[in-house]
Amino acid sequence: MNQESVQTSPPGFNGVSPPSPAPAATPVDELAFGLLINRALGGSDSRRPSDKSANEVQVDMVLGQAQNLAKMNDQYEETYVVRGTKELYALLGAIYSYALQINESPLRDHILQRMRERLEEEHEIKTQINTPWITTVLRFILPTDRQTAYSYSKVLQVAHDENLTAQELPDYIKERGGIGKITTTKEEKKSIEDLKKHKEAKTEMLRKILQANAKSSQTIVQVEDRFVINTIAEGKKEGMFEFAVCVNGLGNERRVVRFFKVNKNTESQLLNLISEASIPDDLEAMQEKLDVLREKLGITSGWGMKPGDKGYQPGGLPAISGAVQPEAMLNAPTEVNHVVAGVAVKAPF
Repeated sequence: MNQESVQTSPPGFNGVSPPSPAPAATPVDELAFGLLINRALGGSDSRRPSDKSANEVQVDMVLGQAQNLAKMNDQYEETYVVRGTKELYALLGAIYSYALQINESPLRDHILQRMRERLEEEHEIKTQINTPWITTVLRFILPTDRQTAYSYSKVLQVAHDENLTAQELPDYIKERGGIGKITTTKEEKKSIEDLKKHKEAKTEMLRKILQANAKSSQTIVQVEDRFVINTIAEGKKEGMFEFAVCVNGLGNERRVVRFFKVNKNTESQLLNLISEASIPDDLEAMQEKLDVLREKLGITSGWGMKPGDKGYQPGGLPAISGAVQPEAMLNAPTEVNHVVAGVAVKAPF
């Protein structure tokens, strides 16, 4: 035996051996502890990144079902929606052909009259003599579905106004974007769109004129916040202008009651109303006047001027001449300072 490895305890008092010392604490293996926790949480020290637990496999199965449903939806779209739409357009072509035959028949009036009588006798549906003939035909074909008959009759009336044949109708409906999009002929639709664009252009012209006038305005109003009412709902964009409510007392006197902040859409509606009453339809002439106004006021950028506008120069806002009194500027009398309902007004009169 290796004597160096043997440790003897010295004899204790009166031959009694002293108590054995407590064994040293076993050091904690942090790596082993981490693996233990990993197993307790469902992991494994032998897992690979590519391995999947049973739960993950089940999740993948559920997600796979969604993909299968997506494929079923695509099949439905192709089988019923796409093909069904084609069939519907073909059906409208057949109804249109039937309606044209009635309209071209020498017995047209008699046929329509009998249709009206049958509708009233069998379905208690009353139609007038001045009801469009296509509407009467559609109501006779679809007596129990008023809304569908109305929608179809609008499409067929437009087709008639466009002088289409029954064979041309399905492709025409597809080209226009579907039944619900057809309420007017192409020409009428374009006229409506052009009118809308023209009104928007007039509103934008008014916006630019007001901004140009703002640079030279001599009426300065200081308003306490409590007299400015914010009507802008959360998530809405604030308009460029604020609007004042005034009371016309006597003569030319205007008493300011409140100011309002409005959202961009409301502002556009108000400016559209004002532009229709104040801006001529000749926008080219108005643009020329606006260019002259900007030049007189020394506006080369800002105040509604944008790159591409006549006289535009980036960054420059030269001082305006006090002698300039453009026609579009608001009239302003001698200087008077006063306070009305919390509004301090400094107005050169």
